[in-house]
Amino acid sequence: MATSRSLRGCAGLVRTCRGTQRTYTFASPAYAASFGDKPPVDVKALRRDSVEYIEKFDAKVWFDDPVCTIIKGKVLTEGEHGTTVDAFGAENGRQILASPGVVDTVLQHVRSLGTVRDLRDQVRRVEARLLSEHAAMLIGNQAIDFHKQDGVTEIEESIEANVIERRLNDLLLADETAGRVRIQRDVALIGCVSNFTNFLDLCRKTLRNLELGVPVLVLSRSNTTQHMYRWVQLLLDEMRQEGLDEALVTYVSCSIPEQRRIMAGLSHCPFYLTGSRQVAAAIKELMPHTFASTGGPNTMVVPELDSATDAAARMSSLIENSGQCTAMRHLVTNACAPNDLKRIFEGVQAVDSSADSLRQGAFDGLFKKWAASFQAASGYELLAPPASASGAQSIAFRISQGQLAPKSLEEHWRRVYLDVSTPPKGSSVKDPAFLEQLSRWLTKEQPITLAVNGDDEQKGFPMMQQLFSSTAQAIYSVGREGQPALTAQARPQDGEIFGEFPPRRDMPKYTEGPVFVPSSTPSYMARYEKQHLQAAAARAPDLFGSAVCELLQASRRDEIVGYGVLLAEYLKESCGPRHGCGQRTSLWGLQRPPMQQVSTLLRIEASDNIGAAALSLLPFLLTNAKDGLVVSLAPEIADAMANVLRGVGEANSVPIHTESDAAFSQRCHDSEPWNIVSLSLTPTLAEELPMVDHFVLRLLPMGHIKSSAANDEGFIEAFESSPKWLRYTA
Repeated sequence: MATSRSLRGCAGLVRTCRGTQRTYTFASPAYAASFGDKPPVDVKALRRDSVEYIEKFDAKVWFDDPVCTIIKGKVLTEGEHGTTVDAFGAENGRQILASPGVVDTVLQHVRSLGTVRDLRDQVRRVEARLLSEHAAMLIGNQAIDFHKQDGVTEIEESIEANVIERRLNDLLLADETAGRVRIQRDVALIGCVSNFTNFLDLCRKTLRNLELGVPVLVLSRSNTTQHMYRWVQLLLDEMRQEGLDEALVTYVSCSIPEQRRIMAGLSHCPFYLTGSRQVAAAIKELMPHTFASTGGPNTMVVPELDSATDAAARMSSLIENSGQCTAMRHLVTNACAPNDLKRIFEGVQAVDSSADSLRQGAFDGLFKKWAASFQAASGYELLAPPASASGAQSIAFRISQGQLAPKSLEEHWRRVYLDVSTPPKGSSVKDPAFLEQLSRWLTKEQPITLAVNGDDEQKGFPMMQQLFSSTAQAIYSVGREGQPALTAQARPQDGEIFGEFPPRRDMPKYTEGPVFVPSSTPSYMARYEKQHLQAAAARAPDLFGSAVCELLQASRRDEIVGYGVLLAEYLKESCGPRHGCGQRTSLWGLQRPPMQQVSTLLRIEASDNIGAAALSLLPFLLTNAKDGLVVSLAPEIADAMANVLRGVGEANSVPIHTESDAAFSQRCHDSEPWNIVSLSLTPTLAEELPMVDHFVLRLLPMGHIKSSAANDEGFIEAFESSPKWLRYTA
């Protein structure tokens, strides 16, 4: 049940939406109105039924019915026979890796699929049964294969968040029906993630695509592939009951080289991935339309440790035995020694299996299963588990006394690794100079979450105010007295918007754009109809000043002008913080880049399209994000183009410099911007321009900040007026 303040927040969002244009774009009034009215979830029944499923599970099934390629509901068994392994490397079933001939058949099949538009009724009936009648099977299979300790919370989140994403899909399809947009229905490749596959892969990537007629191709994994294969089988069974064409769902079990051959053959298609930055980069090389969610070294800041923050640090570090994307990897505190870490992890419980955790309702036990194989990476010391966790794996730690942790921390999936940073002698965690150094570290490493405990409410939360203003995390959490914040806390169904973003300067290496939850998955590949853009162009004189109008019209294309109009209309109605509607107090929305002298450097070359320049400049020129923008022009740019750009810069107080490549490189080095924008990847053709929110979010940050407490008026007062929120200023 939401708090009274939360309910008021949701009602306000709904009222705001009335009378505005229909839109599913992030932070728009209609997007905000999609929250609220969460369905009830019987968590106790889910837990009970899941434990019963695990207790009755016959391990022979995964050997007798091997993971295979499935096309049109039919199993193809030609290929190399082998075994599958679980998260701890133990054999748990059989698998047939498809032969090259079978892979050729897969490619031929997905290239020949026809087009359907609206399968919402049938797919949503399938979804309802999957998350009710079959929920225990989904949770149980994941617990057996990945050893997830709390799959119940994932199903609860899925049931509640799916409602929002279905509403967003409804709005997207309505726009297509009205002739405004076109949903691209090439097959979507799904790269599954083992720790959250039931929500992210089954629901977000598969069902949300299917219901709008987008076929999917699910790829096998090199480990923990059993439980997602089983949900594919289950999905196909349920589709058969609804009379849905099984050709829309294909599963391919094959080697990594064969997967890469598939990617190369389907390079025009979208690939939806949740995984490591390394894997995302390898996929993006072959598939430009990769939409990847990637991890980062989640960080907790707490000046002085006490029993409450000890518990928060312990739970954050151990969640799912460090197998959750929000698990803590980095602790920043005034002083820390090995004995302090021994105290933090005192009382940790060892678990033999995820079924034990499900029975107890726990999520932070230390597994015994692969303790013997643990060897710490170079530079780390080992902390033996306490007596309460006898037989479990050790905890690896490294304390950087008087300095921040090294850069590029490896995640060490399913192992407990903790880096601790302390400030230099004579300084403290609360010292603005140290926080500035930490901000630079956070900006370069890009954790998913930043939690701050022990801040001073009476002074307006100065630690978090500085860190919030000078970084661009997706998730910020403010701990309160007696209620410390964890890094492992985010409920997107409550407005705690979630995303896993790479460092912004490197984003094109990993993903075409940020992936955020909740959102309409098919919208990532939706495009505006040309006539819709052309019609919008007529509204430009009413929206823009002469300098911006001249810049857009210099493209000599109505589609560019019209897209600029849609960008402006989107920003005008979507800027400013929104209130969440959950048990915790939260604010969410579009944000400006980290507030530093130079936050974004935009380089324009002589070969660049002026339309690309105009569209890339627009989100800055119309908002407070222009503070911190610097534009660099190559000397070879034609005078006419340079004059237009200088004119818009002068009109909006944006510095514009004409400089050589060498001078630009030196500027990048000296100013250390959050982002360096190159226009070479900026689309300008109508058939390539994404939905306006996806365009903006390639340039500007977004996310949420929350208090660990409900009805936190002091938190709202301190952060609602923060200059970090994006504001429309035109």
